[in-house]
Amino acid sequence: MRRFLKLLIQRKTLRQIAPRVREISNRCHGEVWERVHDRIFDMDLNEARGYIRARAMMPIRSHIKAEIGTDSHLSPDARQQLMLLVTERVVHSVVTDFITGSRVARRSAA
Repeated sequence: MRRFLKLLIQRKTLRQIAPRVREISNRCHGEVWERVHDRIFDMDLNEARGYIRARAMMPIRSHIKAEIGTDSHLSPDARQQLMLLVTERVVHSVVTDFITGSRVARRSAA
């Protein structure tokens, strides 16, 4: 029974933060790309992912802080989950741009 309640709480938390994950990661993408695009083309994929993740932390933290502030009704676990999901989404989108040479990648590299 306890496990079921925990799953319900996690589902509610994910439903609550999902729109914020999309909004924050979309806002962070360009800023992170600007921070990494000049270095990642000389790296292999795994190295680039780690570099992107490391360089993305400051913009992500500042955007999350601006979005939810200090008086948010989100629990510390929900905040941590939000940070993790935004980070994963931003890293994935920047790596995808890097690999596919999307419009963002071509525009910045030119």
